Amino acid sequence: MTPSTPAVVTVVGGYRVTYKGAVHVVNKRRSCSCGRRHCPAIPAVATYLRAGGQRAPAASEPPKPNGLMCPVCGAPAQGSLQLRDWRCTVDRSHYFAWRVQRIRAARAIALQNASPYAREVLSAFASNEARAEFLSAHALTYPASA
Repeated sequence: MTPSTPAVVTVVGGYRVTYKGAVHVVNKRRSCSCGRRHCPAIPAVATYLRAGGQRAPAASEPPKPNGLMCPVCGAPAQGSLQLRDWRCTVDRSHYFAWRVQRIRAARAIALQNASPYAREVLSAFASNEARAEFLSAHALTYPASA
């Protein structure tokens, strides 16, 4: 190999070509990283392959969407809703908003299934006004001092 002969090395998804001190990366679609349409690195790769050079392994493909959509905004999401381990590709805070929605829904169901007395006690602490109304309706009939 002379100084003007390009050195071709296989890399994942293409070929790294060192030509006159410059490094070029030629992909399998025959385009060079330098952006020139007629880059001398492209025919150097063709010559390398015709001479029996090793073919480059295929580039790894980006992960394919699994069909999971963010339950908050509808954007693509990664992970699993069943495992409660997912993230929105648009806004990571959507996971926490979703968790809060689920907790509030579970609380509402628990309140519906609670006894009437438990509902009254739990609703007493929903606001200061409700608390005052509850305490006045359920005044102590005995002295509270110990």
